[in-house]
Amino acid sequence: MLRLPQGKRDEKAKYTGEVRKMIACVQMKLRAEDYRSEESFRDRIREICARAREESGDEQLLIVFPEHIGTFCLLCNAPDRVWAQKTFAKATTTLLLRHAPQVLQHMLVYRVSPVRALFLTLSKELERVYLGTFIQAAKEYEAWIAAGSATLRWGQTKRIFNTAPLITPTGHVLYRQHKVNLVAMEDKNGLDLEAAPLNYVSAVQSPFGNLGIAICLDAFHKEVRERLGSLGSDILLQPSANHGPWNEWQQEDWLRSSFEAVAKNLEFRLAVNPMLVGRLWDLEFEGQSSIIDHQGYVARATTHTEEEILFKRGPVS
Repeated sequence: MLRLPQGKRDEKAKYTGEVRKMIACVQMKLRAEDYRSEESFRDRIREICARAREESGDEQLLIVFPEHIGTFCLLCNAPDRVWAQKTFAKATTTLLLRHAPQVLQHMLVYRVSPVRALFLTLSKELERVYLGTFIQAAKEYEAWIAAGSATLRWGQTKRIFNTAPLITPTGHVLYRQHKVNLVAMEDKNGLDLEAAPLNYVSAVQSPFGNLGIAICLDAFHKEVRERLGSLGSDILLQPSANHGPWNEWQQEDWLRSSFEAVAKNLEFRLAVNPMLVGRLWDLEFEGQSSIIDHQGYVARATTHTEEEILFKRGPVS
């Protein structure tokens, strides 16, 4: 388990005792206008964090965002001709052509696909916009933030993971969890991401309990949940983005993840499952976010297409 260094343990000590805590689970709606510039993305995240802070008052706050909200920061500050395209594939192709020399260089040096090369080319800018936004929000609203996830480069390598960062109220990126089990949108024919090894999965101390992050499909896999449990996780965070209709089959199948882990098997004390909804070009996401304990749903979104913020208030640790 990842433990807080001494300075961070002192920060944690401020929130022990009888201090009340709140968890905010964000069902964020995807909108093109929020990614036209880094300013629009930052304004959007600040607005959501401000709503969560207003609801929580002076309580210690953990805000959990959905999967892939940072991936689309790839498009921030892109020219109008990118946004004029009719599909996400055509938009990324237009962006790729704009950076053709650098993309080609990465393709030749690292022997990777054009899509992977595009992410490598824009990795520093994507990370600057994405992490910079959440670091600023964490400090401004004095909140712990599980910042959903984004397609981030691992160091200076050719590896691109679906990565979920955890940020403290001081703006420290305490941990980055990489996704182990990829879906079709993320594989070689999609975003061309790399699946992380199981031993990259860890747990993190926080004032709310020991957090274990299982990105979307990872929470369906017993070996990921068992590893998190063996490392002492008692709160499961499942940032998700369901790229498909929220039909009866999907709702039933989704019970095999956080709900099964917590309400049925009692593997963790609590689960928080924020889901991305909305549409960007032809990419559409649907789902119902939830907070789950041993009794079942503590809170559940009332829609599968609109933005909502769910809250759990109380001494959660």
